[in-house]
Parts: sequence; C-alpha cells; structure tokens
Amino acid sequence: MFEARQVQRDYAQAERLDDILPEVTAAPEAPHRVQPEQRGFELPSRVWRTMLACYGIFFLAMTTALGSGGMAMFSIVVSALYAAVFFGVAAVMARQNPARDRSPLESKGVLETWCGPMDRKAAYGQILVIPGAVALFGVAASVIIIASGAAT
Repeated sequence: MFEARQVQRDYAQAERLDDILPEVTAAPEAPHRVQPEQRGFELPSRVWRTMLACYGIFFLAMTTALGSGGMAMFSIVVSALYAAVFFGVAAVMARQNPARDRSPLESKGVLETWCGPMDRKAAYGQILVIPGAVALFGVAASVIIIASGAAT
C-alpha cells in the first residue's frame, strides 16, 4: 500500500586534491610521565594523634560542662561515636595500603601537594587548624558554662 520510493540521487564526487587535502599521518606516541601512586595520606602519625587529642579535649570539655544532663550526654556520646567512625575509617583505609616508607613530611620536611610543595609548618597549620579550633571552642564553652553556673 505505502511503498517507499527508491530514489537514488547522483552526487558528484570531487576528486581528491593533494594540495587541499594532504595525507594525514598519526603523530608518534609520546612517552607518558606517570606520577608515583599515592594511596596513603602521607601524614606522620603524630598529626593523627594530635587531631585525635584535639577532639578528645573537646569531648572531655563538653562532658565536664554538660555531662550531668541525660540528653546532653546522649548527644556527646553520639558525636564521639561519629568521631570514632571518622578516625576508624581513615585507619582502615591506611592499613589497606602496602607498606610504605616514612612520611615525606618526616623525612624531607616537605609534602608535595597538587598546588606545589608545602613545608612542615604550613602543612601542620592547614591540617590542624580546625581540630585546634574545635578543642579551643570546647574548652572556652566549658569554662563559660561552668563559670555562669548554668551546668547545675
């Protein structure tokens, strides 16, 4: 009933002109420079211990100031469990890696980052500023709560 018309159009094909379309050759494959594999965090263990200590100080300060109330203690315990999961997952991930040398931050004093090399002071400052601020906040809040007598 509905038959498609078979229309073949004749197109004029241009002849290849060497001066317009030169022969294309593939570029030689350049050797790839591969970065060394970095599976670990490349941080010394003292950085992890300092972070853990800062969060421990925070939770101790909050427990000292607010630990008498049941709801506050529940919130502190839940938060401490979240922190334990955070550090626990990082420890499990680090143990999945093959044995490695000392941290470049310990051996050379320089940590190679995406933006360039970073010396020990700059690396520690950037890594530990938040945990330090959290510990300082916890101690300051605890002192204010205890001094105001609101904890009782």
